Amino acid sequence: MRTIRNRTISTRQSPLSSTHQKTNLPGSSRKRITWTQRIQQLALQLTPLVAIVFVWEIGAGAFGIPKFIEPALVGKPSSILQEVRQLFSNGTIFKHIFVTFQEAMSGLALAMTGGISLGIVLAYSPQGARITLPYVQVFNSLPRIALAPFFIIWFGIGLLSKVLLAALAAFFPIFFTTYQGLQSIDRELVAAFQVMGANRWQMLHMVILPSVLSWVIAGIRTSLGMALVGALVAEYIGSTQGLGYLLMAAQGTLNVDKAWAILVVLAFISVLLDWGVRALESHILRWRSNPR
Repeated sequence: MRTIRNRTISTRQSPLSSTHQKTNLPGSSRKRITWTQRIQQLALQLTPLVAIVFVWEIGAGAFGIPKFIEPALVGKPSSILQEVRQLFSNGTIFKHIFVTFQEAMSGLALAMTGGISLGIVLAYSPQGARITLPYVQVFNSLPRIALAPFFIIWFGIGLLSKVLLAALAAFFPIFFTTYQGLQSIDRELVAAFQVMGANRWQMLHMVILPSVLSWVIAGIRTSLGMALVGALVAEYIGSTQGLGYLLMAAQGTLNVDKAWAILVVLAFISVLLDWGVRALESHILRWRSNPR
């Protein structure tokens, strides 16, 4: 074990890396430059959104300009913001956010358990993969929204049907990334560790997990939105609580601004969850070189 670690460390340390360490800027300067770049990137990302909202607000009749967009059909940004404030001021939305979050995260946990397990099994069983993969492709091609009524009929309008539909929506990205990640492991690297006498635990710890983790986390990031959509669709079809229920009620009363406000809240939750996964990825995979 010590021999393998020494050889691995010696191969990672090169004259180029030592030179790079000497020429690095001090920590405070690097941090200042990084924050400047992040602010610039955020400004570039928000510019199209700000432009669209500005044109939308003007087109809906703001500032006394003749409107060329009908607010009753597409809403108005200032009215949507007012609806968001109202939703949070009375506090009732927090209960619905918790319900949707619980359904989506429970479904994501089920999808991670099933997707990672099946990906590992099929990656190490070529015969099983030849038999199982066609069925996985068929189920993946089925639209989730078409399956939602069946889940409501089979499992009721309670928590179980929402969790299972969210799990089904989030399962396939995690499975495919896990399976592909295991398939893409460098065989020469595996052979090199075997020559150095690595046992199965060392192979798992030093080769397989570092190679597959980035793929799995990428699948989780994709599946986050899928799980939220799955829970939302199930709530939309049959539920008495959750953001999907609020969205259905708002659309049923033709309250376009409130419907947009609920979608804004949902998008904000999705961004926060994605940020959390990215932070976790940066911590777990901190040994990787930063491409920036």
